[in-house]
Amino acid sequence: MRTKRAVAPKRRTRAVPASAVRRPRPAAARGARPAAAAPPSPPAFAAQRAHATSREELLFEMARARAAVKAAIQGLAVANAARPIARGKWTPLEIVLHLGERDRVRLEEFHRTLHGQPRSWAGISDAEQAVVNEQHLAPLRALSWDSAVRRMDSLREQLLLRLHDVPALPDDVWQRGHAFADMLWALPEHDRHHAEQIKQARIGEPVLTED
Repeated sequence: MRTKRAVAPKRRTRAVPASAVRRPRPAAARGARPAAAAPPSPPAFAAQRAHATSREELLFEMARARAAVKAAIQGLAVANAARPIARGKWTPLEIVLHLGERDRVRLEEFHRTLHGQPRSWAGISDAEQAVVNEQHLAPLRALSWDSAVRRMDSLREQLLLRLHDVPALPDDVWQRGHAFADMLWALPEHDRHHAEQIKQARIGEPVLTED
């Protein structure tokens, strides 16, 4: 007769509380140096401006600003082009006509400012400029939307052709403070201002009130 062998009882494993588990400390806690902050991003188009002459920078800014205008009016319906951007303000059609006129008057004053004479509207008040703007717009309001856009594009092309004929040197005529440069450097900001107005009107945001 076989005798039964005694079976040793199983040893119970006591659970280790989670708080007792040793976890590796982060690098900062072990005395490691924190990662250096990323350097700030360079200004937009910094590489293009780095070695540009005053003439090249002006032409570059004019091209960028006019691209903003073209983007703002791209695909704009004729009905919307004839609708004021805000109460008492111009329509996109009138803005486009105005942009063309500001290039036209610069073509007229090109020679005199190039020779150091200040532009005719230098120093006039906003009220006086508003009267001049209205005199320029009055005979043009009958133009269609397409004709107004073509006129704006044509006048800018004429202005650029004249600018390309002006040599880069002497450089002072292209720098702010010279009558010629001061007349031209106002154009990029002027284009961006009106492009933003049209853009805001298209998406239903409050429109900048200045003309």
